[in-house]
Amino acid sequence: MYYYLNNFVLFSIIGFVYENILHLIVKGDFTNNPFSGPWIPIYGFGIIIMIFFTRLIFNRLKLNRPLKIIILFLTVTIILTLLELSGGYITEFVFHRSFWNYTNMVFNFGKYICLEVSLIWGIACMIFLYLIKPQTDKFIKKIPHFITVILVILISIDFAYNFFIK
Repeated sequence: MYYYLNNFVLFSIIGFVYENILHLIVKGDFTNNPFSGPWIPIYGFGIIIMIFFTRLIFNRLKLNRPLKIIILFLTVTIILTLLELSGGYITEFVFHRSFWNYTNMVFNFGKYICLEVSLIWGIACMIFLYLIKPQTDKFIKKIPHFITVILVILISIDFAYNFFIK
């Protein structure tokens, strides 16, 4: 349980850093993150889904490595695209504004998803699963439980504040 919570927190923070660097490079400003803290939860949810998915399904499949990689890439691309689509509608419903909009992209499918970004999510997930996750697992497994509890409480307070008060 703590393993998943630590991954959620770590990659929500990494997602925040990634979004801010990307916005700074592309738009010259910082992201309009709806949360008060330095995290973007959709990244944490995406990582948890990918870890669950690979552990439950792909680690049990008896396929050769190239076929496994192709199927995994296609599957995670679809799953993360659906997560981005649902996340877009949920955040618009809750905050009454859009935090991303792909209508100016060539291969967009409405405002919240587009082929270009979906392919980036697929590539990023493969990099995460095969290169980053083995490294972060060494660190994540060493985080004391009380630190995880404190971080989860802080994020929960931030969620409650942003959803119910702000």
